[in-house]
Amino acid sequence: MASITNEKLLAHTQWLDGDTRMGRKLNETGMNLAGSVLNDLNLAKAHFVGTTLTKANLAGTNLSEADFSGANLDSVNFSGANLSGADLGGVSMRNANLTGANFRGADLSGANLEGSNLTNADFTDADLIAANLNRTNQTSLILSGAKLADTQGIQA
Repeated sequence: MASITNEKLLAHTQWLDGDTRMGRKLNETGMNLAGSVLNDLNLAKAHFVGTTLTKANLAGTNLSEADFSGANLDSVNFSGANLSGADLGGVSMRNANLTGANFRGADLSGANLEGSNLTNADFTDADLIAANLNRTNQTSLILSGAKLADTQGIQA
């Protein structure tokens, strides 16, 4: 199993701060980061395309505008994470902890969230077209302005 080095995390922080000479956008495309502990970090705009993050802990992490397209996020812990504007189209995120996560304006079209905990998650203006929300805990779920055409499992 691979991991993200402190050097890569530092370079990403520098890139986010506008230092393009020393900094570099985090790109973990296609990597196996299953079980990684990446909580409470700033990974905004990072690329995790096709990455395996099963059972990873990203609680409280800033992942705004990150690209997770095609990633495997089964059993991931995104509790309290900021995924606003993130691309999660078509991801597998079954049995995930999404408690209190911010998905405002995120693309989750075609995503499979079956069995996930969505308690207090905010999907304001998110694209959930054709997403699977079957068997999810939807206590205090926020769906204001969300696109819900063909979404499965929405509880009234």
